[in-house]
Amino acid sequence: MKFFSAVKEMLPFLLVCGAAFYVLPTFGGDTGFFMVMLLIILPLICFASGFFYGFFSAFHPMFSLLVALLFLPTVYLYYNVSALVYALAFLVIAFVGNVAGWFAGQSRS
Repeated sequence: MKFFSAVKEMLPFLLVCGAAFYVLPTFGGDTGFFMVMLLIILPLICFASGFFYGFFSAFHPMFSLLVALLFLPTVYLYYNVSALVYALAFLVIAFVGNVAGWFAGQSRS
């Protein structure tokens, strides 16, 4: 029960990451776009989403795990198996963003 209420609170922030993971690759035409997306755009979105979740809600380690799990199907849809390492990278980036947002939220109150 507590898990589902926590996920319900995370849902808007997870939807932002999910939309970025599944919609942005459809605009890709060449390898350069995909590299910029994987190395710059998606990490920024994961960090910002984690930051705002931590700032407005709380720190929860499950958030970063769910971000990584959201990314996994896109590896097989848009990329290849070599992109699996990005799931771990997005997990760490979302975790750091969540911690930073939580600290920032704690300092404002």
